[in-house]
Amino acid sequence: MAHDDMHVVMCKVLAYLYDCMKRGEEPSRAAVAHDGDMLSIPYRYWAQVMAQLAEMGLVKGVSVKWLDNEPQVFMSSPCVTLAGVEFLEENSMMAKARRFPREAKSTLPFV
Repeated sequence: MAHDDMHVVMCKVLAYLYDCMKRGEEPSRAAVAHDGDMLSIPYRYWAQVMAQLAEMGLVKGVSVKWLDNEPQVFMSSPCVTLAGVEFLEENSMMAKARRFPREAKSTLPFV
């Protein structure tokens, strides 16, 4: 898997939000931003991934609106849902995505 594979990006976002929740900390928008240290992917791609996470009910506090064919991502206290944690733990593609950072190291510095 590549660092920008959709499952890897989803895994990074869900794992980060879950880690913040367990530590009782507010997630940093910069940490999950498309151009942050953790992701570094194109904005449109990031917006589509975030939209998928929200539409699937895996995260709360995230919405994506399309204005003039351009995505606008809005975040207000984003957090992982129980469905998101279960998806992260039980989905076979998420298991593969979790193995990728161990091989590449530095992709999930908080884990």
